[in-house]
Amino acid sequence: MSDKQLITKGEFQNTLNEASLLFQEACSYYQSSEEGLLLYLSIKKLLNHCNCISVILDGTCFEAIENSEQIDHASAKVLLRSVIEIYTTLTSLFWFEGKEDLSEKEFRFLVYKYSGLKSRLKLNHDVIARNSLREKISNERNEVERLKEMIEFKGGELGKNKAHLRKLIEKGWHAKSMHSRLKETTLPQFIKMQYSYLCGYSHSGFDSYMQLAEDEKSSSINRKENRNMLYFLTSFILAKLNQASLFNLADNIEIKTELNETYKLLNKYDTNYSD
Repeated sequence: MSDKQLITKGEFQNTLNEASLLFQEACSYYQSSEEGLLLYLSIKKLLNHCNCISVILDGTCFEAIENSEQIDHASAKVLLRSVIEIYTTLTSLFWFEGKEDLSEKEFRFLVYKYSGLKSRLKLNHDVIARNSLREKISNERNEVERLKEMIEFKGGELGKNKAHLRKLIEKGWHAKSMHSRLKETTLPQFIKMQYSYLCGYSHSGFDSYMQLAEDEKSSSINRKENRNMLYFLTSFILAKLNQASLFNLADNIEIKTELNETYKLLNKYDTNYSD
């Protein structure tokens, strides 16, 4: 990106402000159904991550150590990776980037819910003594079996082959990787390519330490460019979130929040960074 194309903190904050106001308008609508509640909690999590990225990029320090001011790019990148995953999951579950099929949407939500409850059953419950918690675990086990039957039934109605359904029952939502779901979004290729790189900051493999070592060696100019790139990536995903949310909400509630900054940003960068 040239200097003229670098995102500013102001552009980032304007887009985040519009996302926050749009979310606030839709709160009551989102919480009127189980699927809506998932949207509510997921978007709230995404917005909180973006807000925290902004705080981190303002600089942090250790109170006990003098002159320890820093911009903790690694932590910001861990949060950004989660932002991309939330956006990708919501797209795969609900929005289909404007190509949603209601029957498929219901089926995917069943698989997503089944997968989460099934994962919880794998936790160590042997030490749990409280009757209320053991009853909750028992109810969730029954719900997993009910959802399994529904997935098989709905999958048959949608014409999904038995091998695919067996894979879904075995692996749940993770039968398709995050990388595959990310490829299906309309996020530009540039952002899709960042995902694996960002994953390195969330793990503790040697590749992670190689990335951290490169960050340590960066010049002040490179660190500034790195910060601006984080503003750019976060702002772009926020703008795409606003666009998808508005598309999803327009037929259900009256939206008063204007997305002038969102569309200004998308018009400015979408052409340059589209596939």
